[in-house]
Amino acid sequence: MANFVDFISNLHTSKQQSIVWHHQTDSYAAHKALNNYYDEIVERVDALVESVSGVYGRPQGYTVHDLADYTDVAQVQDYFKKLYAYVQSERENLYQESWIQNQIDNIAELVAETNYLLTLK
Repeated sequence: MANFVDFISNLHTSKQQSIVWHHQTDSYAAHKALNNYYDEIVERVDALVESVSGVYGRPQGYTVHDLADYTDVAQVQDYFKKLYAYVQSERENLYQESWIQNQIDNIAELVAETNYLLTLK
């Protein structure tokens, strides 16, 4: 369960980080992309945690990591590229049922979409 809790904690941190940058950016495209991300990630993480909890129990021991102030869109794009790589690498350390992996696919899809939206002007 520890890997799952770490995974969810990192996704919670990504939500909080996106809120901070949403409030600080001067880029309209980044502002909208980040707004979409934090609205969507809440629902996707909630669905994943609730369904996994039905089989494996409620996760305990969440943490939220330090948040960074906004510098530029390139910083945010780099963050989401790293987040995508993290989701893809950590999925093999999580529960392997196809329905759980499908929910992780939905999270990876949102991260990838966000990174694309950050390239718009």
